[in-house]
Amino acid sequence: MSRSLNKKNKSKRNSCRLIKYIGIDPGKSGGIAMATSKGMLALKCPKEVAEMAALYEDLIQNTPHNSIKILIERVWARPTNGSRHAFAYGFNYGLWFGIIARSNVNLHMILPNNWMKYFGCPKGLEYSERKRWLKQKAKELYPNIKRITLDTADSILIAHYAKEEFFKKTNI
Repeated sequence: MSRSLNKKNKSKRNSCRLIKYIGIDPGKSGGIAMATSKGMLALKCPKEVAEMAALYEDLIQNTPHNSIKILIERVWARPTNGSRHAFAYGFNYGLWFGIIARSNVNLHMILPNNWMKYFGCPKGLEYSERKRWLKQKAKELYPNIKRITLDTADSILIAHYAKEEFFKKTNI
């Protein structure tokens, strides 16, 4: 009898498990956001590697690996980027991969156009105009977040997209 109760309690615990959807904008002035059924948390990406790793560990804590869903924006250098900027961009991108790999959590990539299209971001906007549009969209979706910045808006939207679309559609 206690065995069947344990099975019931275990399945009840599993069904109540909190899934963490983490969205990462890996740019030098990017951010990391976490969406759960309880809300959204967004932070600017730290400048130091140790701080990035500590922030990630704080977000995932003791959460089981299968309850963590991570979506990172896939980035690459553009011909208009200076070599220094392109290196910094790729460096942060690689750091996130290394930090996440240590925790044995699967990492998924998304092209910027794919998640932006989901939110209806108009095509052809200049960079700064597009960033302001995305910031405004994040504010509309999460009016309770006091400080949504240009640094955190993309990661908020990536985490939202991960929770509401990507992981439902791909069933990962």
